[in-house]
Amino acid sequence: MLITAANIFVAKTGYRRAVIVEIETDAGISGIGEVGIAYGAGTQAAAAMAEEMLTRFVIGKNAAQIELIWNTIYDVGFWTKGGGAIAMAGLSGIEHALWDIKGKALGVPVYELFGGVVTDQLPVYANGWWHDCRTDDDYAEAAAAMVARGYRGLKYYPLGEHDPDTVIRHPSRRRAADDIDTRVYDRIARIRERVGERVDIMLDFGGGLTSDQLGRILKRIEPLNVAFIEEPVDPGLPRALELISRKTSIPLAAGERHYTRYGIHPILESGAVTIVQPDICNTGGLMEGRKIAALAEIYNARVAPHNYGSALATVIAAQLSACIPNFMVLECFPDFDKEPGFEPVIDDPLELRVRDGLMPLPTDPGLGATLTKSMRASSLWARVEPEARSESIGFG
Repeated sequence: MLITAANIFVAKTGYRRAVIVEIETDAGISGIGEVGIAYGAGTQAAAAMAEEMLTRFVIGKNAAQIELIWNTIYDVGFWTKGGGAIAMAGLSGIEHALWDIKGKALGVPVYELFGGVVTDQLPVYANGWWHDCRTDDDYAEAAAAMVARGYRGLKYYPLGEHDPDTVIRHPSRRRAADDIDTRVYDRIARIRERVGERVDIMLDFGGGLTSDQLGRILKRIEPLNVAFIEEPVDPGLPRALELISRKTSIPLAAGERHYTRYGIHPILESGAVTIVQPDICNTGGLMEGRKIAALAEIYNARVAPHNYGSALATVIAAQLSACIPNFMVLECFPDFDKEPGFEPVIDDPLELRVRDGLMPLPTDPGLGATLTKSMRASSLWARVEPEARSESIGFG
């Protein structure tokens, strides 16, 4: 199956800006993937990166040779080695689309190509349940309402402030108010009191504070039975991560802003984390996620994939989660379709099929996802063909 052309879509969908890659073949089979820059800065850069990779390294190649294409891009792209979000997200979206093509050609879901199902009902935790909350009581009631819907895990940003543009604004300049430990304790204690002891509470710190502030906060909240602390420190500070791990008994998690097995390895080697969180849309793709999961097994660690993209990103993360033995839990936004300006990217999203905190697997061949007609009609960013690179339509 030779790759003949590709489309890149950039869709505003709620609080996210989804960059979608669609690859076409001469066999009439196409595949889709997501470039994992759905928030923060970099949307157009990521779309342009994917376009250049497709033009230079993918069009005209055999779609079945996924590992060869991946390594060619990684080796020849230069900035991909030790690469950051833009380069690896572009490569990830292309890789997803190739697996989607192969699964469709063979008539099986992608997880069957990675060894088959280990878990066919994925435990998920809820994120995004706190958007309209302002007071401790607001958060406690919203948490209880989500638990009443069957969720047994909730993620919350205790240092974040509401922001209409970024949704959550993490601390800047590595500082917070002097009483932040009391404020964090009071809010989490109120949530814990309201939802009970059997509900997992995950806290995302966004890598925003210094070690002395973190130490004070973590010591204060240790009695509250927190499941894990995500990104306690700036991901560029591995020694600080090690230091914090020695200050608390709460499990630490990281990986959202560490890319490929090469970026994950040092934080596992340090012993600082027992839960790794690769984002399958920016860490290098599905096969790279599988390699990271195998690496985590060597360090006796679990995998809780980071998932903050469109509904397509959820399908992609679910494919990997289903077939790794050390899978822990998958991030989920149950009310993504209620976000301002939401436009659906795929038909029949998995988020709407969660029951009792469990997400079913897609069963159709490939990724099991189909782009909506409305997204196709309104969100084309570029068409990539072998004759000449087309002009980007752009995204305002």
